[in-house]
Amino acid sequence: MLTIKGLHNVPQISAPCDLPKTLAEIIKKESFKIVNGDIICVASKICSLAEDNIIDLKTIKPTSLAEKIHKQIPRKDARLIQVIINQTGDPTGKHLEVSGSHIGAWLPNCLFLTSAGVDKGKDNFAITLPKDCDKTAKTISDTFFAILGVRTSVIITDSDGRVDKKGANQVAVGLYGLNGLRLNKENGTAETLCDMLASAAGLVMGQRGMNIPLACIHGLEYEKSDSCKTKDIVN
Repeated sequence: MLTIKGLHNVPQISAPCDLPKTLAEIIKKESFKIVNGDIICVASKICSLAEDNIIDLKTIKPTSLAEKIHKQIPRKDARLIQVIINQTGDPTGKHLEVSGSHIGAWLPNCLFLTSAGVDKGKDNFAITLPKDCDKTAKTISDTFFAILGVRTSVIITDSDGRVDKKGANQVAVGLYGLNGLRLNKENGTAETLCDMLASAAGLVMGQRGMNIPLACIHGLEYEKSDSCKTKDIVN
C-alpha cells in the first residue's frame, strides 16, 4: 500500500546547519519510521536556508531590464526581479518569460520555474535555490544511510505556479537514487515520475507556513538509479 507521511516538529533552520544530520536526528527523536527504498521528499527552501542561499536585497542594484519588468509587474520588487534575472545566468533576459503578473525563468540546468525558484523572505531578503539540488539530495541520502542505516531515494521539491492557474504545485528540482522518468516499454511514452512524487508529497507538506518540510513516500515500486540527475529529465 502506498502511503505518504510528513515529518513534524522540525525547528526553524538557519545557516550554518548540517541539515541532513539534523533531519536524521529529528527522525530518530520522533520515531519517524523510514525503510530501505522509501522516497524522501525535502522542501528546497529548508535546504537553501541551511546552505545560506540568502541574498540581502539592500545589496542588489536593479538594471534597466529589472526596472522595466517592475513597471509591468509593480507588486514585484525590482531588486527581487534582478535576483531572478541573475539566477538565469543571462543578463539580457532571454531566459525569462513574462506574462501578465507572472515571471517564469529558464535556469542553467534547463529547468523552467516560476521566479527562477526565488522566494521573497522576511526583512528584504531573497532565498534562492540550493546551488546543486542533485548534490543536496545525494548528501541527504548518504547521511540517512550513515546515521539511520537505511538507503532511501531523495527528491528536492519546490513550489511552482502556472500562468493559467491559481495557486501552486510542487515539482522536483533535484533527485538522487531513482530514475526521474518512468518509461512505458509498450508504447515508448514516459512519465515524469519525480514530479508526480513531488506533487503527491505536496498533499502532506503543503505550502508556506505548514512547517512540514519532509515527507516519506512508502510502498512504491520504482527503478532505482544512482546516476540519474535533474538534467536527464528535461528537454
